[in-house]
Amino acid sequence: MISIIIPFKDKIELLAKCVFSVLEKTTYNDYEIILVDNQSIENATKLFLKKIKNNPKIKILSYNKPFNFSAINNFAVQYVEGEFVLFLNNDTEVISENWLTEMIKCFEDKKVGVVGAKLLYPNGTIQHCGVELDKKNVAIHSFYKMKENDLNVGKKIECQAVTGACMLTRKKLFLNVDGFDEINLPIAYNDVDYCLKVGNLNLSIICISNIKLYHHESASRKSDILARIFNKKRYKEFLRERSYLKSKWKIS
Repeated sequence: MISIIIPFKDKIELLAKCVFSVLEKTTYNDYEIILVDNQSIENATKLFLKKIKNNPKIKILSYNKPFNFSAINNFAVQYVEGEFVLFLNNDTEVISENWLTEMIKCFEDKKVGVVGAKLLYPNGTIQHCGVELDKKNVAIHSFYKMKENDLNVGKKIECQAVTGACMLTRKKLFLNVDGFDEINLPIAYNDVDYCLKVGNLNLSIICISNIKLYHHESASRKSDILARIFNKKRYKEFLRERSYLKSKWKIS
């Protein structure tokens, strides 16, 4: 079984699109969806949760603390039933019906620790197809903003990390390395840090280039540039977390 964890706070138009794309398009049958409500307040959210709560594939959890991506997901992992955990952003949308089938197949190789997918912007350009370390930006998305049709790579790309927007791993492995770092990396780079911990165990990080999801990234959170302008506290936190990751993993 694959347990799909989706944290959210309101923005029900995004969440509904994400959830229904999983339910309606996924051909792999053995999965559950764990929705983690992080202090939603809108009536539309309550109505949506009431509408879907009796679906046997859906479990709804409440996380009533300030936003901390790492802590929310670590909390949710305690309640999953699956042997595998897939972390999925609420602003994603399934395109490839065989996405879970292809991702889980990778774990037939016992040396694989984490698997990600190709994520596209709604205009069809690539948002993510793996992550590589970079001394200037610390971590960068591979093939960023390249046209999908121009991507000429193999089916499985071995990389240093994949984004937590769509990341599949074994539950046992996740717990063995203490999951996401909710103390030092509550918002950013927790996914990269997790992948590097897994890589230290001589396990591979794979991104599958022939399965895809949309990632409506700008719709669910401000870009780092906008955060710098409108939310100085958030931007300072982002810089602190980037500095921590760079120092911990000696990225230079």
